[in-house]
Amino acid sequence: MRDYRASRSAPCRTHRRQRRHAAHRPRGTGHGAPRPRALAAQRDEVSMRNGAPDWAFLLASSDGPEPSPVPVGLRVRAAAHTARALRMLRKQGWGPASRYLQRLRPVPGSDRYAALPPLAAIRLARQEILWSQLVLRLLEPNGLCLPRSFSLAVYLSALGLPCEVTVTRELCSSNPEYSFHSWAELHGEVLNDTPAVKQGFKVLQRVSADAIAARKGGGNPERC
Repeated sequence: MRDYRASRSAPCRTHRRQRRHAAHRPRGTGHGAPRPRALAAQRDEVSMRNGAPDWAFLLASSDGPEPSPVPVGLRVRAAAHTARALRMLRKQGWGPASRYLQRLRPVPGSDRYAALPPLAAIRLARQEILWSQLVLRLLEPNGLCLPRSFSLAVYLSALGLPCEVTVTRELCSSNPEYSFHSWAELHGEVLNDTPAVKQGFKVLQRVSADAIAARKGGGNPERC
């Protein structure tokens, strides 16, 4: 009888220990756990589905009229241009990537957005930031200011908006390694940084799509 009880209790104690270890084991560290890039993409997808009311709340005080929503097909085409441009920036550098933006033409069906007045265009651009940055998180999850600004400018330019990448250098910097900065502008409005950022930097280069600038009858100033 004693041996029978011992044989019954040993597996039970083993199972209890296994359950306790499993309860204290951190999740997501075993084989087949999601990678950081996949987790970032999942977070962005969830925030994109659930974040529409938040974006609407943030834009409620905008003076611009409500633009018509961008169809999914146009977003997909603009995202494809963004992905191609980011790969070029990563593999070939800023020179070829900036020329890609300069030669970019808006995707078919984007004429209605190219004709928007400035306030409505800025409002539409802010609504589309989340979609453009989703492509960035998939391809360059640790991208700094230049990939972020470049991806946003390519995405919006593909939709026909005259967005430009502004590359600058800090006027007074104690560390030359971190003295450069960039952001995306639309009709003089900074889209992905604070408006006051213009005060402390000197503009070195502005890059935008030539086809959109020519449509509006203007040039692309301060291009290097």
